[in-house]
Amino acid sequence: MALAYGGITHQMRHDMSELNDTAGELRELCDRYGFAYYREWGLILDGWSRGDGPGADLARRGISNLKSAGSFARMPYWLSLLAGLSARNNRPGAARATLDAALAAGQAHDDLWWLPEVMRMRAAYDDEEAARSRLRSAARLASAHGSAALRRRCERDLAERGVRLAVPGVPRPPGASARRRTLRERDGS
Repeated sequence: MALAYGGITHQMRHDMSELNDTAGELRELCDRYGFAYYREWGLILDGWSRGDGPGADLARRGISNLKSAGSFARMPYWLSLLAGLSARNNRPGAARATLDAALAAGQAHDDLWWLPEVMRMRAAYDDEEAARSRLRSAARLASAHGSAALRRRCERDLAERGVRLAVPGVPRPPGASARRRTLRERDGS
């Protein structure tokens, strides 16, 4: 179990070397001892780390096996990895459809922890106004969950779209006003 969660941590950190080692070891142990559930995690994480067509096939197989077993926990996360693979393999329609499925799965199974990231990724396929709206909603949801990292990702994407104001409904980090004042004073503005 520690290898499985370690794999997720390495994936989130984009530590490919550790992820490859962890996913390989996880798959080997699960195959040796017949552990089905965590084996699927290994398939998905290994597939994501490969990033190519065969990697996408591994990820799809792991997701399909989880669904067949009725294991829907973390499904929005797993589907977001598959969507990322689709995007990297120049399949934007598949990426968009997979992200829509991730949103639906998260709502259907009350698995909301990763939905701000799914929404952020999905905004890349929206027109400008819809993307800004989706990113604001994702930032509010991340804030409501207490996920500063996911909120910052949304705020970064909003800034790249020219939205530099605080996101409505998202509290500013403690000390943000003081830091802004200090920067203005330092820059003489």
